[in-house]
Amino acid sequence: MSHPLRNDPSAARLISLAKLAMASEIEPRDTHGPYVILQTGYVPGDLTMKAADHLLGRSGEWLSFHWFIRMPAPERRAEFVFGTVSEVMTLLEDLSGPVLVMTADGIVHDAAPDEEWHQAMFGG
Repeated sequence: MSHPLRNDPSAARLISLAKLAMASEIEPRDTHGPYVILQTGYVPGDLTMKAADHLLGRSGEWLSFHWFIRMPAPERRAEFVFGTVSEVMTLLEDLSGPVLVMTADGIVHDAAPDEEWHQAMFGG
């Protein structure tokens, strides 16, 4: 059963990106970092209630994984990649208010999805 995206730490999952080639480029980084914050759900107010994977950015906004893997790597890293668990916890503790979702309109994107990231996060 699908649920709307929530600004609730218990609804999010922490995904380690330690297996990615770029992991060593992220500093500071803890033992299992870097990380992304993932939640599966639908955009609040979406009458189709179609669930999708979304990532939480430093801005406090969620972005569909579909668009995330199409963003240029530097923008993706700057907004969505966290080097340490303490960075993640600080963001999640400060997350409040209505769920904000980035739309594709404001995203600069490459044509092809980044398959390395897809495999690192979902194993295939």
